[in-house]
Amino acid sequence: MCRTQIIFLFSLLFGLHLQAGERTGQARLFLGSAQVSPTQLNTEMTAQGLKQVDLNNQFGLEITFPLNDVISYGLRYNVRIVSQDEATPNPATDYTVQIEQQNMAGVVRLNLLKKDYIRLDAVLGAGGSNTEYKIKTATQDGTLTKKGTPAASLYATAGASLAVGAGKYFFVVEGGYEQNKIDGFDRSGNINTNVDTLDLSGSYISIGFMFDGIPIFTK
Repeated sequence: MCRTQIIFLFSLLFGLHLQAGERTGQARLFLGSAQVSPTQLNTEMTAQGLKQVDLNNQFGLEITFPLNDVISYGLRYNVRIVSQDEATPNPATDYTVQIEQQNMAGVVRLNLLKKDYIRLDAVLGAGGSNTEYKIKTATQDGTLTKKGTPAASLYATAGASLAVGAGKYFFVVEGGYEQNKIDGFDRSGNINTNVDTLDLSGSYISIGFMFDGIPIFTK
């Protein structure tokens, strides 16, 4: 994560701190993947003899604070990494495509069920992303970037999660849909114009750990 993103993220967290006071919050650590089908990219991958992209792996952190007994609000940050090599491995070459993306989003969670050992909620989120795409083949060696301060592309998500545990510690599973389409790239190196839009939208599922009712900030 670049320096400006770190500053922006901590500025938002500080704003949440001012509102949250000494209230406790909820933290989630997660990893997962999204089922994607980027048409332009996969057409180019096939033409270049590379494996197609169908999964978009991610890991991240979310912190939320209760507004009341039903609604919580906060921030989610995640990193997505895709790396594909040749469809038919060749020891004499090292051709790959790599995609790295950082997403930052404000999230709102709606508590649907809250019992001692089980939690169920729905989530909505909206924010932005910064993306970098690199390709190296026999005919290309270049990069597409779409980055801004704090973000350059729109990102949105909607889903639901189920958590099972006790006390403050829960195992959580979340599923939903993400809108994640990037265009208007800056180009560098030797790269053709076959890919000008990268659509990483799709359904996702993640697993992780939820820490509920823990002190996030104290004054």
